[in-house]
Amino acid sequence: MTRFGRVARLTVALMTAAPVVAADAGVPARIRILRGSRQGPPAVAPGLHDLAHQLSQVSYVRWDQAGETQVTMEFRKPVTLQLPGGESVAVTLVESRGATVTFEVLSPSSRTHSRITVQKDKRVVHQVTQERGGEAYFVTIRPWP
Repeated sequence: MTRFGRVARLTVALMTAAPVVAADAGVPARIRILRGSRQGPPAVAPGLHDLAHQLSQVSYVRWDQAGETQVTMEFRKPVTLQLPGGESVAVTLVESRGATVTFEVLSPSSRTHSRITVQKDKRVVHQVTQERGGEAYFVTIRPWP
């Protein structure tokens, strides 16, 4: 086989290979904004009891929900969430493989850019602002809620 034939064959094979991410498929997700505080008596707001175990692993003692959105995440299309105080955080779906998805979380105010992988029926709690006055904001993401 000629070099051209091998290159053409490889090109066809690469073009017909199944992509890791389906371009038109989205992933439903529940994204919540949480406020963690180091001050006051330990408490978890009533709507956050499903996160109680995860929140107890973080050094903040008081937890409130500051916002929530349910959205079908489209690949490479950021969802921007407003935090109290005017800051924002962007969550982008970057990969999906079976029952596992990967998100990028961009928080300009704290200059962080994180990549987070979550399995179906799991959730992640991720700090998105620096602590100020004993408080910080977090994002929790649960795909396929």
